[in-house]
Amino acid sequence: MGFNFSEDEITSMYQIYQNALETIQEQTQKVVEQITTKAQELKYEPVIKLSTEAVTYYNEELKNAETRALTEWQSSELSFTRVMEKMSAGESAKNRSRTLESQIEDEIQSWRPVDSSQLNGIDTTNWRCEVSDFEAIKQIIDQYVSSLEEQQNQCANTIESKKEENEIYVSIEPVVLQSIAIVAEGFKSGINASFTELAQEFETRENAVRGLGADAAKNAAAKSQSFVSGGVSALKAKVKQILD
Repeated sequence: MGFNFSEDEITSMYQIYQNALETIQEQTQKVVEQITTKAQELKYEPVIKLSTEAVTYYNEELKNAETRALTEWQSSELSFTRVMEKMSAGESAKNRSRTLESQIEDEIQSWRPVDSSQLNGIDTTNWRCEVSDFEAIKQIIDQYVSSLEEQQNQCANTIESKKEENEIYVSIEPVVLQSIAIVAEGFKSGINASFTELAQEFETRENAVRGLGADAAKNAAAKSQSFVSGGVSALKAKVKQILD
């Protein structure tokens, strides 16, 4: 173990961070587009609202969250700049670090937004949304969150392995893992209100269907009883008529 501040090692360390951010951006864009496709297909207002919140998170909050994470790390005791200062790294290492951090910030800002106008003016007159549709939407979101959790574990394992060879990776670990964690929590928080509303809509509809089923069963039983009673009365009358 030890500290190796060669440009190749520094580049390799920052590459883990860059790869993590690239995966975050791609996976988040993918889940947002999947939900948006569902909204266009179903034309159901609560799903359109869910999609709108997902797009808003991607277009507005994601960049801000990742930029904050980078800035907070840069000013922390575990920033690579502080580590280099403590270990008296050379100027070439410091220059390489500054260049790569600047590139990362530029890459975050270059993420293209999802077109939100595709959700405007959707005609909800002939909407449809079955339980299977709700379950499909839930599965899309669950798979996205699971993929982030898996990514976080993979990054943690990779960095842990790298630290055994070069201790500079101690510095990059917190910002990489935080960059993933804040998205998983931020996305769930961003769509929480509309997803909860959607789930409640289905619970209300399910209860209403159950109520209709119960009423139908009662009505059927009452009609059946009435039919039987009427039949018995008619039979008694007919017997009485024959005997008389």
